[in-house]
Amino acid sequence: MKIFSVLLFCAAVVALLPAQAQGRRSRSAAPAAAAAGDEAAAPKTGVRFVICSPSGVTMPSPLYVRSGKEFKTISIGSRTPSVRIKPVGGVIEFWDQDPAPKMAEGDKKAPKPTATKLPDPIFSVSVPASAGSKSVCILSPNKEVKKTSTLFLNESDFPKKGMHIINLSSYPLQIITSASNDFKDKQESKIGVYRREDGICAENSWSFKGEKGQQVSFILSYYDKATKGFKRMRASSFILSERQSMVNIVVKDTTRNIPKLMPIQIAESRKDK
Repeated sequence: MKIFSVLLFCAAVVALLPAQAQGRRSRSAAPAAAAAGDEAAAPKTGVRFVICSPSGVTMPSPLYVRSGKEFKTISIGSRTPSVRIKPVGGVIEFWDQDPAPKMAEGDKKAPKPTATKLPDPIFSVSVPASAGSKSVCILSPNKEVKKTSTLFLNESDFPKKGMHIINLSSYPLQIITSASNDFKDKQESKIGVYRREDGICAENSWSFKGEKGQQVSFILSYYDKATKGFKRMRASSFILSERQSMVNIVVKDTTRNIPKLMPIQIAESRKDK
C-alpha cells in the first residue's frame, strides 16, 4: 500500500508540472504582449517630438497628452523622437500633471456635474497644415515653457537610410566625407546658412545616402569669422542603415556662441510596416 501511495503522489506531481510551466510561459509572455498592444494602439500617423536645446533648458518629464477621452504619458528625449501623437483640432496640448484627477475633483464642486473643464496646459503646439501625415517636431525649450519654439520636419523628406545635415545656424558649414575612411577619396561640400524666408532647402541642407552597411568618415567644420577660415566642429564616422536615418541639426549654442550639432535618429517603427 505504501508503494502504491507513493506512486499516486508522484503521478499527481507529474500531472501538475505542465500546468505550472504553462503558467510561467503565460506570465513571461504577458509583458511582451502588453508592449505589442501599446505599440499597436499607437497611431500610425501624427507627430513625433524630440528636444533640441542649445541653451541647455530641459522639458518637464513625464508629460501628459490627450488620447481620445483619456490621457497618456509621453517622454520626450533629445535623440530619438517620441511615439506619434494625433493632434486634436490641429493642436497638441501638454500637461506636466495628469489632468484626469483634477477634472474629477472639479466635477464634484461644479453646480452642474456634467460641466467639465480641463486645467490649462503648460504649453501647446499648433500643427501647421503643411505638416505631413508623419512628421517630427523639434522642440527648443525656453525658461518659460509656454515660449517653447517648434520646427516641423516631414519624415517623407528624409530617406529611411543615410546621413543628413540641416543647418539652422548663421554659420556656413563645410563637410568632407570619405567612403574609404582614409580621405584619399574625399568629397567636399558646402552647406549654406539658414534664412527664415527660404526655410529648409537644398542650400542649407546636405544628404549622403550610399549603400547599406557602408561606413563613411566625415569632418564637419564651420566658418569662423575671427580667423576667416573653417574650424573643425566634429570628426567622426557613421554606418548607413536600412532601418534608420541620422538627421543632424546644426544650431547656435547660445552658451558658447558657436554652432552645435544635435543628432536625431529617425528609426523605422514596426507599426509602420
